[in-house]
Amino acid sequence: MAKTFAKSEVEILEKWPLKVYRSLLDNGFALAILAAVAASSKAVLVKLIYQETALSPVELLTARLLTAAPIFAILAFWPFKNRTNKVTLETIDWRIKALVLWLGFSGYYFASLTDFIGLTYISAGLERLVLFTYPTIVLLIDAVLNRALPKKSTVYGVMACYAGLALAFSHDLKVSGDPVSTWKGVGWVALSGFSFALYYIGTNKAAYFLGAKRLTGYAGLIATFFTLCHFLMSHNFSALSQLSAYVWSLVLIMAIVCTILPSLMLTVAIQKIGPSAAANIGALGPVLTILLAWALLNESLSLIQMAGLALVVYGIRAMKKRSE
Repeated sequence: MAKTFAKSEVEILEKWPLKVYRSLLDNGFALAILAAVAASSKAVLVKLIYQETALSPVELLTARLLTAAPIFAILAFWPFKNRTNKVTLETIDWRIKALVLWLGFSGYYFASLTDFIGLTYISAGLERLVLFTYPTIVLLIDAVLNRALPKKSTVYGVMACYAGLALAFSHDLKVSGDPVSTWKGVGWVALSGFSFALYYIGTNKAAYFLGAKRLTGYAGLIATFFTLCHFLMSHNFSALSQLSAYVWSLVLIMAIVCTILPSLMLTVAIQKIGPSAAANIGALGPVLTILLAWALLNESLSLIQMAGLALVVYGIRAMKKRSE
């Protein structure tokens, strides 16, 4: 009897991680939240790298994508078993190929480059506020494409999230010591948000044909190509070769935890709950960035910001309940 019980316990322990993994893959809201958690640390890591070295935004983006490129290649060309389709980039229509090319350019290259430029001017907290205007853009584009207004529940959730974000970052906007630089940073990051919104809209269709893994791999390799072309026109590899082991470790974390993992989770989440809902849940990112920036970068954390944090969390929870 004891042996049977012990064997049963071992079987449960062996199967439990697989059950959790499968349950997670089936929960689009959980995947969208985890993607926001992973992606929210990117701005903090960028600021930490800028504190350690004088890398330009193009050099930093190049280091990030070159580090991630081997994993992108595995995702793109490894013969994964796909339960939904078995197509590759070579076997699909030219319009889907053009869409994947655009996704690699807009989502991984242009949106990242403009974001990195903006972070040279503004704080990680303010960057998150501006960047996360993209759910509104996604909603507008999605409404136009589907010829339907967003649901009231979605609008209420967005309003609560953005009221919280505005409240949380109002202090940062008021105490800026260099308004000109602040507006430059805001402009660059706003451009990044718009580009990322376009990436969101196209992801769902491309992922339907290619799957999340293959799409992430193709888009990442395309972005690496664009980034290398940009880099080689104006830079050389001397600055990258002189980076310390600490900086490279930050780049590695940013490449895997803040680039590849959230991209995979986000692509699956968009497939399951749609681009609008996934984008709205992504508003959790600024809340996490506030906490990380306070802990690692000594950025301010006020009662106003905490009140905004509470509003954002409430908005996300309300939106999820109303969407189920």
